[in-house]
Amino acid sequence: MAQISEKILKAINSDCAYSLSQIVKEKRQEDFEALQEFLSPEASVKPEYRTKALYALGRWGNPTVVEGIHRLLPTLDEAGRISAVDALGRLGTEEALTDILDCVNDSSPQVRKFAVHALRKINTSTARAKLQEVATQESIDYIREQATRYLESN
Repeated sequence: MAQISEKILKAINSDCAYSLSQIVKEKRQEDFEALQEFLSPEASVKPEYRTKALYALGRWGNPTVVEGIHRLLPTLDEAGRISAVDALGRLGTEEALTDILDCVNDSSPQVRKFAVHALRKINTSTARAKLQEVATQESIDYIREQATRYLESN
């Protein structure tokens, strides 16, 4: 991994999202590039760092990271998959939608819940069709109810 600035490391190490939010607000290209370094498939990247970087990158709004998230998604733990799905929902590209559709079937109910929320954000005909499927077939009540509420609000 390349050298990461002290500011980024401090924000990633913080228990509070404020520092990362400030970095996103400033939108400096070097910070964006530094955050992308945490999407590296290198085993030396701590999972919690990846999760926080995904949080920030999703809020950054630059869809160029979708491909990196796509490559990384199968290797992430539950918290990482939740952050990845949240980021993909915020980025809203067709490629992001493909990964979110896959995550609707994740073994983790929490990942599935975030996938439903991401589908609502994207709000295409494909996303709504998947929400309809979740509303009728999901085994977890609160996820099924969430999908139903989202469909009714559109």
